[in-house]
Amino acid sequence: MSVERCYTSESLPFRWKNAEASQVDQRWLGGIIRNSAPFSDWWTKARVVQLAYKAEHGADARTYAGKSSEAAIAEALHQELLIYCQLHNDFQNLGECHEKYPGFCQEVNEAFVIKTLNSWKQKQFTQAISRNFEVYGDRQNPHVYLVVSTASVSLKVERRLPPNHRFRPLFNIDELARTIQKQNVNTLTLRTHGYATPAKGFYDGFAEEADALQGTNTISAQHLYVGYHWPSEQPFFNLGLLKDLVSNVGILLKFVGSLFVISLLPSLLLALLYDLVLPLQVRWYWTFPVIVFVLWLLAFGLLRAVVYQRDRYRAVHYGAPDLAEFFWRLDRVLKQLQAPAASLKESVDLPKSIRTKVNLVGHSMGGLVVVNTLRVLSDRFGKDDRATEQEKQMGECLDLGKLILASPDIPLELIQEGRNNYVRSAIRRCEQIYLMSSDRDIVLRYLSILSNWFTEPSIEMSGLRLGNIYLRRANKPKDMLWIRNALLSRRAVEATSAYDLFESFNYLDCSRMVGVNAIGLGLNPFTALLIDLGNILPYLLGKIDVHGGYFRTYAPTFKFLQFLMQNDNPSEAEIRQELERCDPHDQILLLPQRSMGDD
Repeated sequence: MSVERCYTSESLPFRWKNAEASQVDQRWLGGIIRNSAPFSDWWTKARVVQLAYKAEHGADARTYAGKSSEAAIAEALHQELLIYCQLHNDFQNLGECHEKYPGFCQEVNEAFVIKTLNSWKQKQFTQAISRNFEVYGDRQNPHVYLVVSTASVSLKVERRLPPNHRFRPLFNIDELARTIQKQNVNTLTLRTHGYATPAKGFYDGFAEEADALQGTNTISAQHLYVGYHWPSEQPFFNLGLLKDLVSNVGILLKFVGSLFVISLLPSLLLALLYDLVLPLQVRWYWTFPVIVFVLWLLAFGLLRAVVYQRDRYRAVHYGAPDLAEFFWRLDRVLKQLQAPAASLKESVDLPKSIRTKVNLVGHSMGGLVVVNTLRVLSDRFGKDDRATEQEKQMGECLDLGKLILASPDIPLELIQEGRNNYVRSAIRRCEQIYLMSSDRDIVLRYLSILSNWFTEPSIEMSGLRLGNIYLRRANKPKDMLWIRNALLSRRAVEATSAYDLFESFNYLDCSRMVGVNAIGLGLNPFTALLIDLGNILPYLLGKIDVHGGYFRTYAPTFKFLQFLMQNDNPSEAEIRQELERCDPHDQILLLPQRSMGDD
C-alpha cells in the first residue's frame, strides 16, 4: 500500500528557513541520536530527518547528507547498518545483519521514510517518536531481554545505554511480540532493581544473572527472562548531582537564601536560651544564625547527595508508568498478531492461542515500582468489575503470575486495614506472592526513616518497611510475624490489620542467610546493636550485601528463584522440599501463605 506525501510542495533535500531554526532542529535531533539505541525506532526516525536535510548553517555534512529521494534515504540507512555491524559485530554482509536486526530490515523502507517525514512536516514528530522504553536482546542468550526506561537521571545528563557487545536493540516492541508468538512463550519473568543502582551496575549484574540462569537451563524458548532498568543513580559521586548544581545556580541561591532566613527563628531562640543560662558581656548572637544555617545546609545537602528521594520520585513517576506502558503495548501487539492466527485456527479447528504468564521480581525500591505498575494496569484493565476467572488477566494476552518482593522498600502500613488502596488490587491478581526479608537490613531500616521522615503521611510508614519483617517461632502462625525498629521489635500484625492481606504472602525470613549477613548471633534487645555494627565492615568491604544479597548467584534465594520461575503454583510441600535443597543449612525460615488463618 502506497503512502501519500504531505510535503508535495517541497522537494528533497529539505532546507531550513534560517540559521536559528537549523540550530534548534540540530540540537533536538542530535539529542535523540545520543540518547537512543542505534537502529531502534526513534533513532531511525531521527536519522531519516537528518538525511533529508542539506548540510548548511553549520550542520555536519556526514550527518546531514541531503538525500534527493526517500528511497535513497532508506538505502543509506541500510548501508549504515551494514557498516555498524562490520565495526561492532564482524558481520560481512547485509544478509547477516538482517538476521540480527530483523525489525529494522523489515520495516525501514521507502514507505517508512515517507511516514516519518510526514510526521515531521505536520508537526507530529514528537508523537511519532514517543516511546518511554526501549527493548534489547541478549546477544549471548536469545531468551534474555532488557527493557530500559528512556527517562534520564537528570535533564543535564545523557542516558547510559546497554553495552553493544552484549545487548542489541530491538527495533520496537513489535519485534519482541513476534518472538513471543513464534516461540509460543508461556512465561515471562521480569526482574527490576532498587535504589542507588546506576545503569552500568544493573547491566553488568543482570548479565551475570542471565549467564547463571543459562547454565542451569532455567530459561528456554518458552520462558523469557527480562531485566527492567528505571533511572536510578549512584549516591554522592555522580555527574547528575554536579551538573544540577552548576546549571541551576539561580535556584541554588534561592534555596540557600530561603534556608538562611528560616534559620533565623531557631537561632534567636537558641541565643535567648544561651543568654539566660550563661549571660555574657560580649554577646556573640551573630554566630547562632550561622551555626544553625550551616548545620541545616549540611543536613539538606546530605539528604540530596544520598539521592534516595530523587530515586523514589523517579521510581513512582518514571519507572512504574514506563513499565506499565511496556506491558500494555506488548499486550496490544500480541492481540494484533493473534487476531489473524485465531481466524485461521477456527477454520481448521486448532487450539486457541497461548496466553503468556508474567512473573514480577522487584528488589527494594523496585518492589514499589512493580506494585505501582500493577496499580496502573489494574486501572487500565479493570478492578472490581472483573469476573473471578479474569482477575489474573493483564489484558487480552497476558496473565499475572508470581509477585516476588526482595527487601521491598514499601511501608508495612500499606497492607494493613484501610491503607491498601493499591496493594490489595495487586494481591488479588497474583497467582502467588513471595516476600524475602531480613531484620538485619540496616540500609532499609535506617536510611528509609531518615529520608522519608518528612514525606510519608505517618511516622509509622517512614520507619516500618515490609523488607524488615522477620519470623519469630511461636505457637500460632500469626504470632510469628515481627518487624524490627532498632533494638526492639513489635508484632507486624496488629488487631486492626487486614489478615487476608498478610495471609496472601509466602514469607521467607533471610536474616541469617549467606550473602546478607555475617553475624551468627540471634536477635534480641541485647544483641541487636552488635549485629548491626558487626555487619557494617563486611558490607563496606563487599563481602556481604545486607540489602541486595538475595540476587548473588551463590545465595540460596537466587537458587530458589529458579525454582519459582520453573514451577506454576507450587504447593507448600514442594516449596519446603526445594528450600531444603537450596538451603541445606536452614538459613531461611518459611511461613507459607494462608497458614495464618490456622489458629
